[in-house]
Amino acid sequence: MITAYIDFKSLDCFLAIKPVIHLAKSHGVSIEWRAFQTAERALPTQVSDERVTRQHHQVRLESEFRLQQHYADLRELQFDPACRHIDTTEALQWLVSLEGDTTAFVERVFHAHWCENQDINDTAFLTSLTEACGLSRDALNDDLPSLQREAESAGLFGAPTFFIQGHMFMGRAHIPWMQGLLAS
Repeated sequence: MITAYIDFKSLDCFLAIKPVIHLAKSHGVSIEWRAFQTAERALPTQVSDERVTRQHHQVRLESEFRLQQHYADLRELQFDPACRHIDTTEALQWLVSLEGDTTAFVERVFHAHWCENQDINDTAFLTSLTEACGLSRDALNDDLPSLQREAESAGLFGAPTFFIQGHMFMGRAHIPWMQGLLAS
């Protein structure tokens, strides 16, 4: 089994979805999708020149985005970059409460958010999609903050993060390593 921690507002998560689903199918394993709220990296606080730190941070963010855009272009994905700034807490909370194989739900929410500019936090949208995917919801089982604390105590600080056989893989760049582990 692959345990996948995701955040719908993460472009890296969006870019990892199809390859991870393909990986799981090709090895006959299931995916357990778990919500994880990402946050923008904090700037260092003890620096000699805050201006340089902010500039470095901005250059790094722009470089990461160019790389993400490159991979999206290779896969012919059109998306709205502004989606990475939209809070997706309600959709993540909804994911936590779902019962069953949520792969189709996750895939469709990512596409709706990044490619269709839909409000994925809208209850009517989430309800309709849940029904369309043949899932049920346990509204009493939607404690995202507890799951977040549990994930952080396991060492997570970003998404996507994957676990296979107790091994943690942070980021989509590790999918080839995951392939090797599943093949052995």
